[in-house]
Amino acid sequence: MSVSDYHENFPSNSPKTVECDYDTVSISGSLLEQKTTIRQNRRPTDTPVGGSYFESSLPNIVGSTNSDTVYLIKYEPSLSSRKWFVGPYCFLYMAAYITSYFTFIQYVYAKIQKDLFPDITSFNMSGVCYANSSSADYKKQTVVQQRAATWSMYYSLAAGIPAILSNIVFGSSTDKYGRKFLFFLPCIGTFIRMSISVLGIYLDMDLKLHLIGYFIEGLTGQMFTMLLVSFTYVADITSASGKNRSLGITLIELSIGMAMAIFSFTTGYFIQAYGFFYPMMSAGVMAAASVIIVLVIPESFPKEKRNSNESIFLKLKTAYDLFFGSFNKGRRWMYNTLILTFALALFTVFGRGSVEPLYQLDAPFCWTSVKLGFFGALRNFMQSIVGMGMVKAMQMVMSDEAIAMIGCLSFSAAYILEGFAKNDILMYLVPVVGSVGLLTVPMCRSLMSKLTRSDQQGAVFAAIAAVETAINLGGSVAANEIYSHTVGFYKGFVFFVFAGCCLVGFMLMGIYRVGSRRANPLFLEIQ
Repeated sequence: MSVSDYHENFPSNSPKTVECDYDTVSISGSLLEQKTTIRQNRRPTDTPVGGSYFESSLPNIVGSTNSDTVYLIKYEPSLSSRKWFVGPYCFLYMAAYITSYFTFIQYVYAKIQKDLFPDITSFNMSGVCYANSSSADYKKQTVVQQRAATWSMYYSLAAGIPAILSNIVFGSSTDKYGRKFLFFLPCIGTFIRMSISVLGIYLDMDLKLHLIGYFIEGLTGQMFTMLLVSFTYVADITSASGKNRSLGITLIELSIGMAMAIFSFTTGYFIQAYGFFYPMMSAGVMAAASVIIVLVIPESFPKEKRNSNESIFLKLKTAYDLFFGSFNKGRRWMYNTLILTFALALFTVFGRGSVEPLYQLDAPFCWTSVKLGFFGALRNFMQSIVGMGMVKAMQMVMSDEAIAMIGCLSFSAAYILEGFAKNDILMYLVPVVGSVGLLTVPMCRSLMSKLTRSDQQGAVFAAIAAVETAINLGGSVAANEIYSHTVGFYKGFVFFVFAGCCLVGFMLMGIYRVGSRRANPLFLEIQ
């Protein structure tokens, strides 16, 4: 794109270009200098510069294709190796979060059963449940299932509603104040929520009091703020050219997946051996420890890149304009197609997470906490370690869009199998079939990041985090409502709904794949 086109298509606060004679400028290590050198050394029989000769001679130079960001000065990241502590930070925070999640959802189930039907002690921990729909115990068990689903919805609402606004504000403010401060907030909020849960479990408090902890955690953004700042950080330290950014985002997903796989497995044994109090306390300790790691992570967005004169409200408008603003006309449909595909994939992930344990605790599976933990570990291992680990190999033979489409098909097949599953063997095959399903999520993140200028990365990830939070809220509520209303006639119906969402996502990614090739969406950014 020309310099004049750049100024016409972007607001006044965009990075400014410097007028100079591009025929005589010489900056050591720059693309222009290397291009000039090739022109001077070109043999008469070679293809002219700009044709295939130039492209084949510069296969690894940033700016050698029309989809690359061009750095007039050779791009050399100045951050120390401490920047990679973002990976351990994500691992430790997610270890705390997943431990508390599995502990609390089973605690709620056990407490409701104990409060309503103290004469029945086998619903939760022993794996004994009732399959005869005409028996009194079966009806009691169904009531416990419905009440547990309802309370899960309440907790999702208490945390999710404030988290939507929090993530929009916090994410956009990182373009003004830097990234590092945002690493602290989710750790603090999650630690407070876990502390209240520890106290509530120890004192056997009313379930209503736990809503306070979830509301406080929502004000600090929940785990979605952790994801927001981590992915924005990766966007800062990687180049948008090629597939480095999508690989970096996938590695963050991998560290999160490893924590989920390990601690979803061990938490089941922890609960069986020590009950609910000590697992929740250990989760709080890990949340507090993640703050220590933040202290050594360097800032990735230096002051000279920030526009401190812009208000937070203007930053919020930037996030809005990326998807709906007139200045982004011609590209908005790509943002909206990607965010819709992203939302559909996440709806199935979050919705499944809220109803799947209830589905497995009930007949015909009647799983114990250990079996729940083992299944969760298997699913997270297949999706987050095996699936994410395949990204580099898949990128060698296909585009990010194609990987996202394969992910949609993988999840769809897995949900159909889960809806029909009637025994443990079929249930354990579900994570295998859906092993690459989660790849749709990081691919959509990466594609949206690549569409966005460097000074707007905080804004786009803020919008993504807001959608992620809303889908977590809406997905949990919708999934629990669907499950509670269909558990009486077909317990697996909700998984067929998830499969349909994935098929719609597959079609949307197909539209994006075709349309984006024609639109040539990635602009030339002069830095």
